[in-house]
Amino acid sequence: MPKEYPDLLNKKQTLVSIIIPCYNVSEYISECIDSVLAQTHSNIEIICVNNNSSDRTNEILQSYKAVYPDKIIVLQEFKKGAPIARNKGLSVAKGEWIQFLDADDLLLRDKIEHQLKMVAVKPDTGFIASAYFKQDVSGNKREKNLEQSDPFKALFQTNLGITSSNLFNVLALKNIGGWNESLNSSQEADLMLRLLKKDWQVVYDIDPKTIIRQRVSGQISQSDPEKKWKQYIELRLQLISYLKSEKTFYFNKNKDFYFQKLFLQLRRLSRFDLETAYELYEKHFEKKFKPSVHPVYNILFKFFGFKNTEKLSRFL
Repeated sequence: MPKEYPDLLNKKQTLVSIIIPCYNVSEYISECIDSVLAQTHSNIEIICVNNNSSDRTNEILQSYKAVYPDKIIVLQEFKKGAPIARNKGLSVAKGEWIQFLDADDLLLRDKIEHQLKMVAVKPDTGFIASAYFKQDVSGNKREKNLEQSDPFKALFQTNLGITSSNLFNVLALKNIGGWNESLNSSQEADLMLRLLKKDWQVVYDIDPKTIIRQRVSGQISQSDPEKKWKQYIELRLQLISYLKSEKTFYFNKNKDFYFQKLFLQLRRLSRFDLETAYELYEKHFEKKFKPSVHPVYNILFKFFGFKNTEKLSRFL
């Protein structure tokens, strides 16, 4: 049930909109909202978007709204998908900064205050990329760090923060048209890539202030490993294409890094769809490419090529 949280700061502050898409999260949503209400930065609005929940999620959201009518907005979105729910919240958000928060995740008490201080001296920031804690179903937490030297390399390796840990400039989000609603996976990577293409600046936060909680089922975007890996690789190919055409000198200097990483991603896809992985390899890799994997794999690759080596590797 909702708890009473007093405003901890009375002076006028930057308004931050926290947008929470909700789908069958009755077991998690109260803790999630409580973690937002407990923020040391009090000038917030909480926009909860119920996305076709069939459990008690909407009932719980309405109970919070009744207690905090000036702080909490509850919207209904009947088109399925987390990007659609997030865009619905974004369409009514009044904040200068946007905190997207998955309904099973938690914010530490000073998360918003801490990150607003970081961007106060950098008004051209498009988003903060932040480290975070990942918590498994048993409650064990481990820290997920960032790659800070190069945002393109970090994004390519899924190491530029994630939806709930990052903080976004509302002007930057509107500049790129918000979330791509056609995607079922790689949504945040697509969003951040489009921000980087528009030259919005990134601030790195190495201090984890978000807890990403794992749950067994009930997510808005359901898991489909083959489809997810295809989308994952397609986005990385888009990034490579952009770098080739718009940042040619940089790309030529770092070409081997990107293709070595892409090769590993094709190997993962090959576990689910070897033919597609092979077609992508043939299309995008030069004949002289030499993988840096394992000495035995490299020797097999030299003599048998990608497809046959992947087949052989399953028996080694």
